[in-house]
Amino acid sequence: MKITIYKKFFTVLLIFSVSISYTQSMAIEEADMLYEGGEYQSALGYYQSFIAQSKKPQTDWIYKLAECYRNLKNYHQADENYAKLVDNKDVPVEMYLNYGHVLRYLKKYNEAKVMYEKFNALKPGHPNIQTYIQSCEFAIKNNTINPDFAANAINLKIDGLHFGAARYKNGLLYSVPHPTTDSKTKITYPNYKLYFSEFDGKAFSDGKPFDKAFESLLYLGSPAVSSDNKTIFFTQSATDTKIASKQQFKKKGISSEGVNTLNIFQSELNGNSWSNPVSININSSEYSCLHPCLSSNGQKLYFVSNKPGGKGGYDLYVSTRSGNSWSSPQSIFELNTPDNEMYPYVVNDTILYFSSNGHIGFGGSDIYVSYYRNGKWSTPQNLGLGINSERDDFGLFWWEGRKGFFASNRNTDGNTDEFFIFEKVIHYKKGKGVVIDELTQKKLADVTIEIYDEDGNLVKTIVTDKNGKYEFGEFDPDKKYKLVAKKKGFHDFELEIDPSKDDLNNLAIKMEPVVEKNVVFEFNDILFEYAKADLLPESKEILDRLADLLIKNPRASVELSAHTDSRGSDQTNLALSQKRAESSVNYLISKGVKKEQLIAKGYGETMLKNKCKNGVTCSEDEHAVNRRVEIKVLDVK
Repeated sequence: MKITIYKKFFTVLLIFSVSISYTQSMAIEEADMLYEGGEYQSALGYYQSFIAQSKKPQTDWIYKLAECYRNLKNYHQADENYAKLVDNKDVPVEMYLNYGHVLRYLKKYNEAKVMYEKFNALKPGHPNIQTYIQSCEFAIKNNTINPDFAANAINLKIDGLHFGAARYKNGLLYSVPHPTTDSKTKITYPNYKLYFSEFDGKAFSDGKPFDKAFESLLYLGSPAVSSDNKTIFFTQSATDTKIASKQQFKKKGISSEGVNTLNIFQSELNGNSWSNPVSININSSEYSCLHPCLSSNGQKLYFVSNKPGGKGGYDLYVSTRSGNSWSSPQSIFELNTPDNEMYPYVVNDTILYFSSNGHIGFGGSDIYVSYYRNGKWSTPQNLGLGINSERDDFGLFWWEGRKGFFASNRNTDGNTDEFFIFEKVIHYKKGKGVVIDELTQKKLADVTIEIYDEDGNLVKTIVTDKNGKYEFGEFDPDKKYKLVAKKKGFHDFELEIDPSKDDLNNLAIKMEPVVEKNVVFEFNDILFEYAKADLLPESKEILDRLADLLIKNPRASVELSAHTDSRGSDQTNLALSQKRAESSVNYLISKGVKKEQLIAKGYGETMLKNKCKNGVTCSEDEHAVNRRVEIKVLDVK
């Protein structure tokens, strides 16, 4: 009897054990299906339960739990679980790569570098592994905030993943998720809608749905608005189908791989409403095209795509308008990487901002800028900490002036992004120089200098000091300027300045004197051989400038007079000065000045400028004052 009872007991126990084992197997299969389908939040709970109920959890559960946390952007929990597997030989090699990414997101750059190097040792040949390693070194070296930008979170909340934004009139167009669950199928849809919020320069108003034309059960966002505000390009899921059988893929507009791709759509303003969105001709059900950005003239469309033939992930492309359609997309090859380039934003077709996790950066996606020069795009420049962080930073666009916006998850955990406003900080440059008389080369005091910006606005007026010097310390390197120098007796002088290129420490202004009747130009440095009328080489340089002035003023007639000091006999000085005057005149004629413009006159010591006459003791400097050549304008016909 006992034997029978025991048999029954063990039979029940065996059935119960098999039932538990079968139930767990079903649960594991369900978890893995959710995991493979990208439903990481749902899969997460399963793996947590398996691990909690097991004395010796499977390595695969811990790995997949860490991967769920990584994909849900809960990097601290991902780190905690990856750390349990570092020395485990059963984990996929890719764990070290993904763990390296997570450690970078947590600013653990030295540890991340170790993970990348271990991955490279186990599986060499990854196309971007050296970039990841160099990124760790870059982040360690460039660990201070870039002083060129100041960024702060703003009051506008997304309450989910950011999917692009653009300016529209006086406000912002951006997408907002409204998750909804179908009561019959129990399928949850993100349900994105385009919202509009006004900006008063400091804060945004509460956002409101923009228009019924811009709603999708799945993903919608990344608006790009034409300059006349009458056309909007945006990204949207190709269909509203989230789940379909393989037999229905083509019918439902889903790719052969079962992917509901993202496409670029266009809508036009008709009166007060927007037309039903139309898919543009570059789209495909087999790959995605998204994040449109329209050039200012509306003739080029920049976007990203994972179409075949690229470098990998999402690449940057540009297409040119041809009537109502767009040309075959051209890869912006020099900017693309094996990873993802996203959110292009172009300024004047010559400056391109974009986000990437494939260039050297701090972690996650960073924002870069490239310049179109000599027919190609320059090497991307990382905008530095402040704009960028160890997390994902993306979707930059300028608002006006020096202000703009971007999105980041630097302050959040999970699938939540925030808007940030940034402003470019002005690092003013100092400019200084000397104003001189172009003819005499003397420094000019009391010259009024007006400084105008590139829009023609008067920025400031300054005056040269007694040494002809001036200084201005507020040149904006992103603007161009014009300096206008003014002084009675001189022609106005204009100087164009580009602070980003020009040498601001030597802004020489040379003012040309006005040639008019009875004006006298005096030179103390037209020198001759001692007791001779032969010009010294340095004197010829001065006379060259005088020749240029007289050639420019062919109607002017001048007297060129030479003067000596009082030393030597009166007759000798008079004769010598006449010869010197004639020597100077002859030189000017040889340089192209008309003979009839010139009269040579020697005055010897008859027109001394100080007390140093015969019999008076004077210093050499005092005598030098009297040794001069003067040009007096006799007439201007």
